[in-house]
Amino acid sequence: MTATILFLSHDASRTGAPIFLSNFLQWFRRNRNVNFRILTGRPGELSADFAAIGAVDSFEPSDALWYKAMRRLHLQRRYDSSHLARLRASFLSDDINLIYVNSVASAGMLDFLSFLDCPIICHVHELDWAVRVVGIEKLALLEKRRPLYIAVSHAVKNSLVENNGISASRVEVIHGFVPSPQATDTERARKIICMKFGIPEIAKLVCACGSIGFRKGTDLFLRVAARVAQEYHTTPVHFLWVGGPPNEVAAMRSQVANSELRDAVHFVGHTSDTGAYFEASDVFVLTSREDPFPLVVMEAAQRGKPIVCFARGGGAPEFVEIDAGFATPDFDTARMADKIVQLLSSPDLCNRMGRAAKQKVIDHYNLDIGAAKIAAVIEGRLRIAAT
Repeated sequence: MTATILFLSHDASRTGAPIFLSNFLQWFRRNRNVNFRILTGRPGELSADFAAIGAVDSFEPSDALWYKAMRRLHLQRRYDSSHLARLRASFLSDDINLIYVNSVASAGMLDFLSFLDCPIICHVHELDWAVRVVGIEKLALLEKRRPLYIAVSHAVKNSLVENNGISASRVEVIHGFVPSPQATDTERARKIICMKFGIPEIAKLVCACGSIGFRKGTDLFLRVAARVAQEYHTTPVHFLWVGGPPNEVAAMRSQVANSELRDAVHFVGHTSDTGAYFEASDVFVLTSREDPFPLVVMEAAQRGKPIVCFARGGGAPEFVEIDAGFATPDFDTARMADKIVQLLSSPDLCNRMGRAAKQKVIDHYNLDIGAAKIAAVIEGRLRIAAT
C-alpha cells in the first residue's frame, strides 16, 4: 500500500520556506510514488502552485474580505468549527502515515492534528530570533511529538542543540538548495534595470534581497552603501534592495530620499523576477544579523555572483567558505564595505569567486541533490514506522 504524507506549511506566501516546499514537492511528485496532501496555515500566492502539485487545504478557511471581517468581529468560530471538522474527517479517511512540518512556524497546526498518530519530521528554517518571533511554544508543541528535525544549516542545528536542549541525534543537517535558474540575458537585464532606476550603464551594481527590518540588517545595508560610496570612485556604484511589503518599501525610499544616498540606493520592492536583479549585479551582499541558510544567496551564486556576508549572521558562511566571497567578522560594516570595494576593484577576483560560487551550487546545492536527501529521510522514517 502506498504511504500518504501530510505536508504542513505555515502559509502560502511567496517567501523562503513555502517556496522551498513548493520546489521540493514538484521534485517529489516527479521522482517518487508517494501520495501526499498539503495543509497551509492560510491561503496565499502559492496556493495555486500547491494545488497544481497535489491536494491542498487551508487551516484558515478563507482569505476573502468577508472572512477577515468576521475574524475582526470574532464571529468566525462556528464557520471555523465546521471547516475543521471537515478537515479532520478528510485526514482520517486518508490514513496519514507521516506529517512533514515545513518550519517551526508550521507547528501551530499540530495541536489540531493530534488525532493523527504518526511520525513527525520538522524542517527547521529558523534560528533563535525567528523562533522567538513565531513563538517558542511552537517548539514545545513539536517536542511533545518527538520529531526528527532537518536543519537547513549547521548554525540551525547548533541552535536547536545548544539553545533548546534537543538531542543532536534527532537533528540532521541538509543544506538548502535551489532549482536551476531560467536562462537570463545579463546585458539585457542590466539595461532594463538601469533604465528603470536611472542608473548609468557603466555603474557597478550591488544587490541585496529579502524582507525589510532589523533581522535582515537593512540599516547595516545603508551603512555599507555609504562606506562603499566613500571608498570606491572608479565608476558609479548603485545598491539595489529587492523585496519588502509596499509600506516598508515606501518608508525606506523616503528615508533614502532625505540622505546622501538618494541617488545611489534603490528599494525595488516585491518582484516575481528577482533573478534578473541577481543576473545584472556584480556582487551580492547579505547584511542579515540572523539568517538560517538564505536561498537568495544560492540564487545569486548560481548566476556567478560572489557573496559578501557576516561571519556570525547564520548559515551563509557555510556556503561562502574561503572561495565564493567573503564572510566578514563582528557585523563590521566598514570591513564588509572594504571587501565589496576589493571585489569591485578586481574583476579577476570577482569573476573567480563568482565561478566558485556557481560551481558549488551545481555540485552540492541543486534541487536534485538536496531533494533526494530529504526524500531519503522521509523514506527512512516511513520504513521505521512500518516495522
